[in-house]
Amino acid sequence: MLALDHLAVSCLTLEDGVQAVEAALGVALAGGGQHAHMATHNRLLSLGPDLYLEVIAADTSQPRPAWPRWFDLDRFAGPPRLTNWICRCGDLDAELAFSPEGTGHPVALSRGDFRWRMAIPASGILPFDNAFPALIQWEGTAHPAPRLPDHGIRLA
Repeated sequence: MLALDHLAVSCLTLEDGVQAVEAALGVALAGGGQHAHMATHNRLLSLGPDLYLEVIAADTSQPRPAWPRWFDLDRFAGPPRLTNWICRCGDLDAELAFSPEGTGHPVALSRGDFRWRMAIPASGILPFDNAFPALIQWEGTAHPAPRLPDHGIRLA
């Protein structure tokens, strides 16, 4: 079964995205870091105990990967904006068996004590012109949301 895990705000630079979200919501983003496999970096905002907002951009301090970045970040243009939704599942392989072609192939990723598998499309673009959710399977119990400061912002 799928459950909403987080929402992604894409931006040309992480600084622009953080500034836009912080100005719109009046709270500071926290956490985050680099994704070496995708040459991206992010900052996070709690939306509750099991949901968060991710502001993500290409990280030009890292070498560009030989494959397209997730969330179609290589072609991103314009102001920071909500671009993707990410659903967690207990069995990524089983979900992929029932997902549209192009949803992606499982890639094991980690940062600190976070471990996850994510379906990453070869093109960097999810089905239905990026409207289909990205799929993630967290390994173990570590999840970013409960570690983030809770400013009381919720998705309603």
